[in-house]
Amino acid sequence: MNSVLAALTVFLGANPLATVVTIFIFDIPRDLLSLVSLSFGRLRANTTLPQDPVNAAGTGNVAVIIPSYNDVEGILVSLKSLREQTQKPAKIIVVSDGCTDETVPVMNNLWMSGTIDQLIVNDQRMGRATCGNIALQYVDEPLVLFIDCDTRLDPHAIARLCQRMSERPQAAACSGNIIAGNSNASIWTAMQQLEYMIAIDFGREFADSFNAIACCSGALTMYRRDILSDLGGVSPGSGEDLATTLRLRRAGYEVHFEATAWAYTQVPETLVGLIKQRLRWDRDAFRIQILQFEQFHKQSKDESLGNTLQRYDYILFTFVPTLLMPFLLPILTQVPSQELPAFLVGGYLFLLSISLLILAPVFMTYRGPVSPFLLLIWPIFPLYQGVVMKAVRLYAYLSEAIWHSSIHDGYLPRRIRQRLNGRH
Repeated sequence: MNSVLAALTVFLGANPLATVVTIFIFDIPRDLLSLVSLSFGRLRANTTLPQDPVNAAGTGNVAVIIPSYNDVEGILVSLKSLREQTQKPAKIIVVSDGCTDETVPVMNNLWMSGTIDQLIVNDQRMGRATCGNIALQYVDEPLVLFIDCDTRLDPHAIARLCQRMSERPQAAACSGNIIAGNSNASIWTAMQQLEYMIAIDFGREFADSFNAIACCSGALTMYRRDILSDLGGVSPGSGEDLATTLRLRRAGYEVHFEATAWAYTQVPETLVGLIKQRLRWDRDAFRIQILQFEQFHKQSKDESLGNTLQRYDYILFTFVPTLLMPFLLPILTQVPSQELPAFLVGGYLFLLSISLLILAPVFMTYRGPVSPFLLLIWPIFPLYQGVVMKAVRLYAYLSEAIWHSSIHDGYLPRRIRQRLNGRH
């Protein structure tokens, strides 16, 4: 115990600048907001369903759009979960985006049997956003739900999203809560589930208390069809969920998060797959937040508090800490060499204590399933979040700023990327 206290004392006192930068880089200020969200968000959350969700919501019928690219097994899982909803969708539209597997014949049989209401087949791959906008033209229902083709919905998900949209008539969109359905598959899926628990379940509920949601997830988001159509549909290109959400905010609409509307999605199971995914996400975030929407500037002199908080959440708690990461090593050199080992040990012990302070109430009050595996890997979570993922994000920012790497992203077909970038 004395050696632990000695190491912590060195970390907190050897070099104040190094201590502050370490705390900031490792996301401690942001994660502590998750604790605050326990007192704000959970008091607001309503977990009771109305007896008759359709009539209680008062929003009419819901259409569901599912773009699919070579994942026939995933889409069958999604369709099964839609059939089990307590509030049935009025229409299910599946878009085959240039699929080369068995998606088209399987979906055609389901269309013939009435399991799905419409099948749209793109001979060539168009991208998720384009598929959504094509399908949107066939929607007459007042609400439209977009889900990924591997999303498995909780039976009450649609009812709870409808209920929230009914409660907030000024809302243009509402996203649901996400669980890594394969969280026990590997250490990397478990780490992602811990991220989802903190950043989505608690973090977004806290942000929603101030109308400061930045991104309505593409895996599960409900929109008002007329508003989305009037604004030109889903934003083209990669990062369409973030760009669409920010467009709605800039147009003056509210966007919300419903923590009790659950969806299970599959996350990358290997480190390589995870890095590829996060490089794409972070490049898109940099391009959209910094370059396209210029989040360093107020959108207008009458900018709402929610939009201000949303901007500074990204700038102060994601963008700046990432850019500070390269300065950590030079700052560490200012720590006396004889104290450096104790400083590093004390620093990690400090991060572990903060992580425990954050995760303990998260585990105790999380409303989704909690695997014992998550309890075993939490001691390396600060290393994963503060070093591995931060390094990936820094590289993504630099590659986008210098080489505009997102224009070569395989998430979109090459010809679509070229058209979006003005090259024919």
